[in-house]
Amino acid sequence: MKTSPVLNALRLATADLHRDIEAESRIESRLRETDSRPAMVARFLDFHHCVETAVEPWRDALDDGGFALRRRTPEMQADLELLGGEHERREGGSAAPTLGEALGWLYVAEGSMLGGRVIRRGLAKDGVPLTGLGFLDPCGDATGERWSAFVTAMESACASGRALQADVLKGGRDAFTRASALLAPHRPTESAA
Repeated sequence: MKTSPVLNALRLATADLHRDIEAESRIESRLRETDSRPAMVARFLDFHHCVETAVEPWRDALDDGGFALRRRTPEMQADLELLGGEHERREGGSAAPTLGEALGWLYVAEGSMLGGRVIRRGLAKDGVPLTGLGFLDPCGDATGERWSAFVTAMESACASGRALQADVLKGGRDAFTRASALLAPHRPTESAA
């Protein structure tokens, strides 16, 4: 399999942010517990509202490049309702100013589906009830295929000049920064439990 130069650059540019969010957010442990699960789903919902706001203006360009956007917020809202949680949208976000930055945001969102699939599988293996966690694995067995389509579209956009690699890296860093701000348990409304 050919290595993706933009993907490799993104991984390098966001490695510290990715490690920090994994260490600080304790996503899996907070999803395991029924007390903290609704707040975590609400935080994911906030993040994906930001993603959708960032990438929506680029829908046609992404479609033309072979990648169809998929809104995840309706599934998250339904999962939150299953949990009896409430959601007051806290983060609005803004549109990505370039296709490259939109691709960077999508890198984080699409990559989270790979991680979500692993988390959900681990929870199921441990016998943890999966109520309200359908959003973690929305594409099922097609997750890998969707990831490959995204990487191909991102590489193509950069190779054709429709997107700049520097913009993709900026979008990826911005998305990880926003995810960290939303998912790390530092808000006074939720204990670090």
